Amino acid sequence: MVDYRISLYQASRHRIQVQVTIPTPEDETILRIAAWRPGRYEEGNFSRLISNLQAYHGVQRMTTQKISKNEWMVDTSHVDEIHVSYLYYGAELTAGNTYLDEQKLLINPVNLLVYSDYIINDEINLSIEVPATWILAGLEHKPDGKALFSGLEEAFDTPILASPSIASYSYNIADYRFYIHSVGSHGIPHEQLVNDFKKFTEKQVRAFGEFPTACFSFLLIGVNERYLHGVEHLNSTVIVLGPTEDWATKRYESLLAVSSHELYHVWNVKTIRPLEMLPYRFNRPTYSRLGYVYEGITTFFGDYYLLTGGLITSERYLQLLEEQIQTHVDNVGRFNYSLGDSSIDTWVDGYVKGTPGRKVSIYNEGCLMAFILDAKIREATNHKGTLQHLMNRLFYEFGLKQKGYSESDLLVLLNAISGIDFTGLFRQYIHAANGYESLLQEAFAFYGIELKQEVPAELHKALLGIKILTKGEKTFITDIAPGSPAEVGGLSEGDEITSINEYAITDNLSEALASCAHELLMLSIRRRGEIIEKTLPLVQRTFYPKIKLNMIATEQHQIKKNRQLFGV
Repeated sequence: MVDYRISLYQASRHRIQVQVTIPTPEDETILRIAAWRPGRYEEGNFSRLISNLQAYHGVQRMTTQKISKNEWMVDTSHVDEIHVSYLYYGAELTAGNTYLDEQKLLINPVNLLVYSDYIINDEINLSIEVPATWILAGLEHKPDGKALFSGLEEAFDTPILASPSIASYSYNIADYRFYIHSVGSHGIPHEQLVNDFKKFTEKQVRAFGEFPTACFSFLLIGVNERYLHGVEHLNSTVIVLGPTEDWATKRYESLLAVSSHELYHVWNVKTIRPLEMLPYRFNRPTYSRLGYVYEGITTFFGDYYLLTGGLITSERYLQLLEEQIQTHVDNVGRFNYSLGDSSIDTWVDGYVKGTPGRKVSIYNEGCLMAFILDAKIREATNHKGTLQHLMNRLFYEFGLKQKGYSESDLLVLLNAISGIDFTGLFRQYIHAANGYESLLQEAFAFYGIELKQEVPAELHKALLGIKILTKGEKTFITDIAPGSPAEVGGLSEGDEITSINEYAITDNLSEALASCAHELLMLSIRRRGEIIEKTLPLVQRTFYPKIKLNMIATEQHQIKKNRQLFGV
């Protein structure tokens, strides 16, 4: 057994101490920290958080050298084991990080524990030293709540939350036990929280027929600032949401949505995995073109089961789809980079916006593609088949058998369920860069829903072709539409607009444009500290059309049936 000892070295400065004894059967031993973590499909840099890494055999200090981004080489000639000790800086609280302060400890073992290849399949024990008044959560699925694991992959997939003030509730769905643990005074009545979590949980369990594990925990952490992040695990999810004081009101839907999303991941990516991710390989990125499946389809069903669980209205569900379509049509990247290529490049440049118009989102475009596929399957089978049937087949034929699936497997199952060939659609819309507007029009027509593009109310979008971000009294350009006056006139993302036609801009950009909408525009911008004058010609068209979905009044029996069977 390999015993890791985790202790609070200096909570006020976010420092954690980790100690472990590792066998060393060879003359040189490579110590590693994971190069990425499941739930965040990008390369990580966790070694930057590690300091004072030392290796000893007895009292003898061993020669240790950093040899790569996430590896150290230790001279272990003539010794059979080494004791490794280091400090970890856990100062950034996200759902996927390891974090420590005076009131809480969040352990994500995947980015905290240094390991060697010799112990990957060994039994792992985590000894966690916290104050006696602190409570541990996240180990409910383990016998006696002990942090004892069959190997590193299981340990890496088990976050642990510790705090003196954890509120805990539980509920059952069939024979499965679910826990809700929360840190932060959120003000939600526990009966409401449990009842609403039960609704989307029951819908998902019923859709698949069974749950992959006997016990599951929601680890909810409240923060003061506006924030939202969730990470999936087989037996739990960690969700960080803020501000905590808004959980019961303005942020309640967000809490339900991210929780539903992360729960669906227990099937889709924790159990049903692409071939490349079975098993996980932690020492290097695990590139996959199937991000639109493990994130996009999950996004679709996360919201869908809020709808069918009665947690959001049909009108709100259509608003969520409007927002996703808006993101799609606003992003010129849909014509530059395919969904499959964008899946690869989450590993390259992460989840940040990056180069303007370069790529699309596996979450957003993946969700829209899931909606399209579901509508096509329903139409072809008269609702005898749905996209959920695809996920069920993947679960039983691949996930439960611990087999990874490929895109070819996906197509075979889609074609079998629907009776139609999706090869051409995949080639044109997943493997190539194209907009989804025509596919979406067809999908919504199936439900008697009109997809319209209207002139946006914001004049800076309509006339100039820009999106903006206001910080205090400063207005910055964040996006520029191709062919717009902003692009033709030489504006750039990041420019601060200081005046238009000598009208000083504080937080009144639309007001300034309304007074000179038919003139040649003279803009003063601040770029890297320099004031630059730009002239923008106005053109006879508008930009950034506003997406609107309208449920058409109809007496057509088939459309009413389609709506009823989908749930709107």
